[in-house]
Amino acid sequence: MANLEPLRPNLHLDVLSSEQVSAIRAATLDVLEHVGVCFPSEKALSVFEDHGADVDRESHIVRLSPDLVTEAMREAPRSYVLGGRTGDADLLLDGKTCYLATDGCGVETLDFETGERRTSCKDDVARMARVSDFLGSISFYWPMVSAQDHGKTAPLHELEASFRNTVKHVQTETVMGPRPAQYAVRMGEAVAGSAKTMRQRPPFSVLICTIAPLAQDKEGIEAGMVYAEAGIPVGFMAMPNMGATAPATPGGALVVGNAEVVSAMVLMQLVAPGAPVFHSILASVMHPHTAEYVVGIPHKYLCNAAAVQLAHDWGVPALAGAFGMDAEEPGSWQQGRDNAYTALLVPLAGADLITGSGLLEASTLLVPEQIILDDEVYHINRVLLNGLDTDGESLALDVISDVGPKGHFLAQNHTRQRLRDIWIPTLTHPRPGPGGPPPEDLQERARAELERILTDHEPEPLSETIQQELRTILAAAARDLG
Repeated sequence: MANLEPLRPNLHLDVLSSEQVSAIRAATLDVLEHVGVCFPSEKALSVFEDHGADVDRESHIVRLSPDLVTEAMREAPRSYVLGGRTGDADLLLDGKTCYLATDGCGVETLDFETGERRTSCKDDVARMARVSDFLGSISFYWPMVSAQDHGKTAPLHELEASFRNTVKHVQTETVMGPRPAQYAVRMGEAVAGSAKTMRQRPPFSVLICTIAPLAQDKEGIEAGMVYAEAGIPVGFMAMPNMGATAPATPGGALVVGNAEVVSAMVLMQLVAPGAPVFHSILASVMHPHTAEYVVGIPHKYLCNAAAVQLAHDWGVPALAGAFGMDAEEPGSWQQGRDNAYTALLVPLAGADLITGSGLLEASTLLVPEQIILDDEVYHINRVLLNGLDTDGESLALDVISDVGPKGHFLAQNHTRQRLRDIWIPTLTHPRPGPGGPPPEDLQERARAELERILTDHEPEPLSETIQQELRTILAAAARDLG
């Protein structure tokens, strides 16, 4: 059975008023109509021309009227299923539940055995998929690092390693370009069992990054059209950098990011009306003195939460970024500070999907035990987001009356039953075990838990028939793509 413990917040926070959301929507429509977005794809330009958009073939700039945008976005579904390999791993995007994924796609890791820093490989993808399959905090899996031992077909190998090592939904951010996308679709059909089942319960989805300011990536957007036609959910993430690739204000950054994401989602609806899409904006800031890429600041936290409201304003699910990424060391004060804000704000805002667990150094470095530390933060937030229960049994009036003044509650049945319901962080408050006291260092405890999972946990295997089919597809891709 899949281990899933998603967030179902009883608390909610809006960082934008309804008037502010409307102002950003109006500004976005103004940019789309008068400034436009660059689509360096002849196929995309033809689709836009066929639907009456203003297309400049020489500059690849597409300008979209407000009517075209709003009519296309009406086709996009608010709710759909992200399928797992097993039915109990399915994720329903219903507007009430927040699902967390790992972060991706890093290029280096600290070796699992030696701790030495090295480039990442396919086995790292597989190992972290196994850990994610075990952890209840992780509802879907981003391949956390790149399979650099497989050349041009590395993204497809990342997908295959993920399918083999978790029953949970997989989301790729690296299988780009129309030909690789076609192979990924074939892999999805093999895992789902048929093209029809894949449309109903797609076992993978795709995140495509836009290019700030106001541009699309050719390989990404052409892959997106392949996925949309096949029924694979496609999300678009804008990453405006305030002061560099976006105005030096959160509002301006949100307008630029919103225009990039919405223009791409419009294209998906023109290609395949009703195609499942999702919206994401992850802002950052350029340090004014060093030009450093900075994400661990309040402006970024607020933009991430505000972007959730913008997604829902368009009637589509939101993917939000959480957890800290600037820190170089796991378990550090800086990491804890950034996690405390981001991992709580975006579920409070109502994000449908959340990503960010497990990587450091601006999402480039895998420190394997970091995912265990992030898991504990997640479960603390899960309890916080539930709020407080004040029903009759929770108020415990009868128990208080039975105990009375100067008594104690240890002998009460109510205590024995309800005390077990209180979640206690296990890394900071470990239970004594038969092997003696746990390691004193928090990171060592996390490392020990990671090693235990990798030793003990075996994900439900793919059938040999499906594994062979995936190998056949990978071999064909290697011959085709080189």
